[in-house]
Amino acid sequence: MVAEITHGTLQQPANLSERVARLEGAYPHLATKADLQAMQATLIKWIVGTGIGLFIAMIAALQWFFPSP
Repeated sequence: MVAEITHGTLQQPANLSERVARLEGAYPHLATKADLQAMQATLIKWIVGTGIGLFIAMIAALQWFFPSP
């Protein structure tokens, strides 16, 4: 069951230090610039590899269905 969040269920932090503590508590869960660069490099490798694999599969399928005489 999904709980519905309304304005009455949200509690505002009492003071500035509590607000800062809540924000700083989320920092370990955020990605760093190095994390994003590593993920980008991995995605580029996967996309290029998949493209090459699909191209090879297409050539193989064309040779299978339309053999040269």
